[in-house]
Amino acid sequence: MTKTQDILYIDDAPNELLTPARAVGADERFADFQPAEPAATRAAAKANLWVFDFFNDDKQRTDPDLDGVKTNGLSVFQQFRLLVGDARPPAVLVSNHLPDALGVEVLQAKRHVLAEQVGVEWIAPKVGTESDSIREIVSLADGTARLHKLGARLRESQPAAYSTDLARLALKLPQRARWSASAVRNVAEWRPPVWVAPQTVSKPGAPTVRPDIRLARDVIAWMVRHVLPYPSFLVRERHIAVRLRLTLACLRQALATETELSKLLGKVHYNGILHDFAGSRWWTAGIDDIDWDLPRSGSERTAVLGRLVHPVQLVELDLDDPVVVSDSDLIETDEVAAIAECVRAADEYFPPQASPAWVRIEAAREDKSLARKVRLEDQADLEPEPQAGAGES
Repeated sequence: MTKTQDILYIDDAPNELLTPARAVGADERFADFQPAEPAATRAAAKANLWVFDFFNDDKQRTDPDLDGVKTNGLSVFQQFRLLVGDARPPAVLVSNHLPDALGVEVLQAKRHVLAEQVGVEWIAPKVGTESDSIREIVSLADGTARLHKLGARLRESQPAAYSTDLARLALKLPQRARWSASAVRNVAEWRPPVWVAPQTVSKPGAPTVRPDIRLARDVIAWMVRHVLPYPSFLVRERHIAVRLRLTLACLRQALATETELSKLLGKVHYNGILHDFAGSRWWTAGIDDIDWDLPRSGSERTAVLGRLVHPVQLVELDLDDPVVVSDSDLIETDEVAAIAECVRAADEYFPPQASPAWVRIEAAREDKSLARKVRLEDQADLEPEPQAGAGES
């Protein structure tokens, strides 16, 4: 594996992924091997990312035979995991047929859940328009490389300073911002992984492992499974719009135009590891700081917001206590509603520190499965409203 080939790729038909990688100049990052190629094991411990195609033989998908079953991407992954031990890099499972491979419907916004269930850090379609898999893979490899370089510094970090050092070094938290202390507290509340020396069993002939890759893998998994899928210490455009009480269309137009608001938001834009993994994010503490400076009264606030979004036409949210609405799978949408029209919901995959999703009351009344995800204290809101004249003699 050359100096630039830091992505180990196991696939019997690699060109389906390497061709789009070549189109963006990322193909040199991949060291591709056939599933049973011995040379791959020598590269395994040096890689910043492992990528495995699920179907080593596409005939298995259409004509599975338990008597003559062959290896698949997950079994090859387990072989490499056994070889390298706990000090392995993050792993990605790719396939043109993810539903066949995993046996379930694959929702793009729920891939973090499926990845955790099958034991890898991420899953992605090998080709297709639904997901920019090359961008995701390269971003994961870049993030791992960055964290590996920071391993020694984070290992020496004092306990009280660990969250600060992680936020400053890996997440690129602006140090001089007046909201940085609040951001560090927010990061700590999301329980980031701490450096742990890998307990690797030494085996004759096994490759030498890199001691800090465990930290890198754990932080990558924490980011893609917990931090990025939910509103955390980082948020998407939807939550900025709700916090500032702008319509999402107005906010997006203001971001795409040279406005005072786009300049303000540029100072709180997230630029740390995986910043290009799945769309832009902004520091929650930075958004709160911008909102804090806005006037409380309606007319004064409107006037200031108007100046901030100029020359974009200001369109404010005409809602009391607006919230971002999620669908029946608890996936956030671009819809915004008043809090009085919604209830809080969560499933077993929500991190304990994550705020619950908001779903429409009517949607939960019509969908028993969704209703079961509604918080116990909000269940009373799902009771049918009394009909006019009910109980009258």
